[in-house]
Amino acid sequence: MLFRDIIGNESAKKELSRISSSGKIPHSQLISGPVGSGVLPMAIAYGRGILCSPQVKNADACNIKFSALKHPDLHFVFPVANTVEIKSRAISSHFLPNWREFVNSNPYGSLFDWYTRLGIENKQGKIGKDEAEDLIKKLSLKSYEGGWKCVIVWMPEKMNASATNKLLKLIEEPPKNTVFLFASESPHLLMDTLLSRCQRIDLKKISVQEIEKALLEKGFSVELSKRAALASSGDYNKALSSANGSENEILFEAWFQSWVRSAFKVKQNKEAVLELVDWSKKISKSGRETQKSFIGYSLEIFRQALLTNYGIGQITTHTPSTDFNFKSFSKYVSGANIEDVFIELEKAYLQIQSNGNANMVFSDLSLKLTRLIHKT
Repeated sequence: MLFRDIIGNESAKKELSRISSSGKIPHSQLISGPVGSGVLPMAIAYGRGILCSPQVKNADACNIKFSALKHPDLHFVFPVANTVEIKSRAISSHFLPNWREFVNSNPYGSLFDWYTRLGIENKQGKIGKDEAEDLIKKLSLKSYEGGWKCVIVWMPEKMNASATNKLLKLIEEPPKNTVFLFASESPHLLMDTLLSRCQRIDLKKISVQEIEKALLEKGFSVELSKRAALASSGDYNKALSSANGSENEILFEAWFQSWVRSAFKVKQNKEAVLELVDWSKKISKSGRETQKSFIGYSLEIFRQALLTNYGIGQITTHTPSTDFNFKSFSKYVSGANIEDVFIELEKAYLQIQSNGNANMVFSDLSLKLTRLIHKT
């Protein structure tokens, strides 16, 4: 991963390139940005510039090792959980082969994509104290190449307090020529004590034009690239999934249609509430990350329905693959209810994220949707 491979955020690339070339590297930096903006590829490209600068001996060999993400002085930390193979005390080093495949296949991949690859999408991954202790041991050793050691922490917002406090001590008194790069999509969730010790680089959402260009370069058609870029909301991973016909989107569409149809039926037939109860039970059996992704999908569908209702349909991209009449549905989404719908969906998202009872969360959300959908 090189800076030229990263989509958009030219000013951030120039600044990080300047810092790495100067040789005056801050020991702790936070690269933050919206979901799908490329915080991980940016951190990897920057780390490459530090470890494989033109000044190092045999820079070509360094770049080959870095391209395979197997440079001995490059260390990754990312959220994990126990699996069938790793039954206890899971840490990042247990999953490095999976991690390299994940990053090389799609460096813009989401946390949900990572959990799905590990088969832990029904769990909450974390970066715990075992991880911090393992990293401390690694960094106590001399640099293998004799230069910098680089630690890239992906999704540091998943660090618990114990791990954060252990790393703070390491950051305050780092081994010589050691740099910590934190790649975060939710920096507001980080402890203030960590934020205060980091030099911060903020990425912006990728523009529709930049995403469309990137998809065209991958070989997608003009029409598909434009539609996926418009639906992405600046999230390249979402655009790529849409262009590839993500299986999750097909599943989410079916869930959404069943949900909305039952909500409409309740006004004429109170017994249809039982359908919503059954629907909630079905959704609650999926993993929490899947549930959160579905809520995000629903937010986007309601947003596009609002635009369609107000005659701005040319910038919407939802094309149902079933007999669901999206245009008719959009007539029930307006300024009278959209704010309340968004509030309830976002509240449900936070409750799921906080390990709330999924069945209760979706049952409550369904009953509120039934009322709001008829509010005009």
